[in-house]
Formats: sequence, C-alpha cells, structure tokens
Amino acid sequence: MLGATITAGTLTSAGTITNILNGTITSVLGATITAGTLTSAGTITDILNGTITSVLGATITAGTLTSAGTITDILNGTITSVLGATITAGTLTSAGTITNILNGTITSVLGATITAGTLTSAGTITNILNGTITSVLGATITAGTLTSAGTITNILNGTITSLLGATVTAGTLSSVTSISQKSFIEQSTLGITTGNTYTPLPAITTGVLGVYSFFIFNSGANAINTRVEISADGTNYFVDTTGDNPVAAGATDVVVAARFLKYTRLSYQSAVPGSPSTINVYFNAQGT
Repeated sequence: MLGATITAGTLTSAGTITNILNGTITSVLGATITAGTLTSAGTITDILNGTITSVLGATITAGTLTSAGTITDILNGTITSVLGATITAGTLTSAGTITNILNGTITSVLGATITAGTLTSAGTITNILNGTITSVLGATITAGTLTSAGTITNILNGTITSLLGATVTAGTLSSVTSISQKSFIEQSTLGITTGNTYTPLPAITTGVLGVYSFFIFNSGANAINTRVEISADGTNYFVDTTGDNPVAAGATDVVVAARFLKYTRLSYQSAVPGSPSTINVYFNAQGT
C-alpha cells in the first residue's frame, strides 16, 4: 500500500502487513497487536487503548506517546526522554540508555547499580534497597530515612542534617560541628622546685572546659603551699582558691577552681622560707 490514507471504516482481518511507507494512521482505538512485524510507518499519532506486548531492539528518538494501554516489554530500546511520567509498577529488566527522567516518580528500585550519569531532578524516590551509589556531588539531604543501602562511596559537597544509629567504619570526616562524647585533657609538670614566694605555672585556657582540677604531689622533704588563680585577660589574676595548706612532705592535694574565667593557673611556694621542696603537678580536665 503506497501513499494511501485510510480515514474511516473498519479493517477486521488482514494476513500480514509488511510495509506502510508513506501512509498516515490517525487513530487506532481498542486494538490489540499480538504478532507480526511493523517494519516502517509514516506517522502514528494516536494509540489510545491498545496493548503493545513486545518492542525488541527499538529506538524511539522523538515524538509523544500520550496514552497507551499496557506496554509489557521494552528490552533493548533507547528511551531518550520521559517527561512528567509516573511508573507505579512492573519491572524494567534491560534498557539501552535512559537519558532524562525529569518530573517522574520512582517508587522502588531493587538491586540496581548506578555507576555514572547525572540525576538532575526527580519527583520522589522512595526506596533504594540494595543499590550502589558511587557519587553524590553537591546534594543536600534534609529529611527522610535511608534504611539500607549497598555501598555509598563518595559524598563530597553534600549536607547531612541527621544520622541516627549509623556506623562509619572508614574514610575521612573533615569537619564536625560537635561530638556528644566528652573529651579528656591531661597536662603534667614534674620536678618543680619551690621557692619563698608564689610562682605560677603557665596559664591554661579553661574557657572551653567543663570541669578541671590540679593534682599536687609533694615529693620533697619540706611542706609547700598552693593556690589557684584565674583571669579574664591573661594578665591580671585573682586568687580564687587555696589548697589544703600546708601540704606536708610526701602528701598529695587536689585544688579546684571555685569560679569560671577564661584563664586558670596554679601557683606554689615553700611553706617555710628557706626550706624548698619538689612537687609534681597534674592538670586534669573534661570538655563540655
């Protein structure tokens, strides 16, 4: 049939139609195509309620498929663009290349591996169970739950607002705002010889610490005195707390600041002028 146009009427039965070259089929309503080969067609504008059972090795490059009954099998074709589509059920077992899914809704992807390409905009992705996500660049995940994923290898510039019950076993975490577990700090100054006047140890910045104490061990032969001094500017100090003075030879003492300021230091002296001793000082602190 060359150059023909069928505009009305009914074609109830035909053997094999192998070539419709230049014709125009304007409407096929309620049809079912179960077998045979359609090798070449001019323009097919409307397939409303038909059933297409198999499309093998096809490439759809342009045009619009506005409404179709059931499409059961697209194996090796290439789908270049799907705009505003919603896929609610069924299985897509093998496809050539899918380049653009803009506004659709993907309800379930099971056992999939996405190795390359860019997903620029998607409606709702509700379930990715066993897939492998190799790279997410510039993404922001603000809500929802990722219950199970295969392997996530690279999240470079994303923002993760909440991780509940997660375990990170390897990799690098380059920036953290806060960690809930409290940190522990210890500084020791050993073999200090006391003199007749109070001498301070270097000040410690305690503005970022929660609790802190000075442990003193008098390892020398004579008694000593200690006190804790605090400062807001690191220059002018206030005597906050004195130790259990005098601390006898061989005895220990713990001195704790009663007030909070940015800088804290321990000062020490011989309890008896001209009778020096030797002390070891340990500063222990816990972060907030």
